[in-house]
Amino acid sequence: MRSVIRLRSEKSQDAVELNIVISKWLFTGAMILLIVAVSLSYAVIPVRSQDDRGRKAIAPGQNYSESIEAGDFVFLSGKIAAVRGRIIPGGIKAETKRVMDNLQRALAKSGLTMDDVVKATVFLRDLEDFPGMNEVYRSYYTGDPPARSTVQSGVVLNAGVEIDLIAYRGGK
Repeated sequence: MRSVIRLRSEKSQDAVELNIVISKWLFTGAMILLIVAVSLSYAVIPVRSQDDRGRKAIAPGQNYSESIEAGDFVFLSGKIAAVRGRIIPGGIKAETKRVMDNLQRALAKSGLTMDDVVKATVFLRDLEDFPGMNEVYRSYYTGDPPARSTVQSGVVLNAGVEIDLIAYRGGK
């Protein structure tokens, strides 16, 4: 038997020596049992669900969710003015109105209104459409409008506008 652990203590002139002797096999077996016990304890700990993390998908689809609630924030996916895969007629004002109506309905599913929106991102196919989009967009907010970024971008289905939002639940 070979010692694995050796403790030595010295007190002034008298030497006190303490030897703890453990065989390699006993030590190896104890370590294996410890590893197995720790592994099993992780196996029985329940996995945290999205709700436990404060994150919940609203109207999840195959590729994305309409919105995600994360703590006090609600992140809405971008909306375009499409019906059955076709962009509605009427130009940028009509498209923006349909998009904003759809965003308003999506917010309502989380118990929020447009006045709870803190950030918007607007994607325009053509920046010449900014004044028309802005006129309709602004009419949806009674208080201070949210922070906003507007970029020119290729939009899905060649839509004129796509808008996504971030809302804050705050004290609700």
